[in-house]
Amino acid sequence: MTFENTDPDLVFHPLKKIEIIVKGDKKQFVSDLLDRSGAKGYTLVRDVAGMGEHGFHEGRLLFNDQASLVMFMAVASDETIRRVAAGLKPLFEKNTGVMFISDARVVRLEHFLKKEQALG
Repeated sequence: MTFENTDPDLVFHPLKKIEIIVKGDKKQFVSDLLDRSGAKGYTLVRDVAGMGEHGFHEGRLLFNDQASLVMFMAVASDETIRRVAAGLKPLFEKNTGVMFISDARVVRLEHFLKKEQALG
């Protein structure tokens, strides 16, 4: 089934999406970095599990939030995502974790950019 956009007011604005997976003890660092870099918001997923270079990571280990993995997801301008990626580079040189950057499209642009950026 395909969806055809027949609504001329429905615009898909191009932005970038970053997904960041780090240990829980780095959660505050990433949160602060996203704020300082200009991201208007993010989604946080706790207790992420998966397989990577360092083996399989479980979700929550008993009551230890610091050892489990968390995933941040944010959508913002290319400029903002570049600042976030640059801020993460030193973290990933000394710690485990990954980041994924991809193209994204949003309908409500004002939710992802500062007011002056959204106006253009």
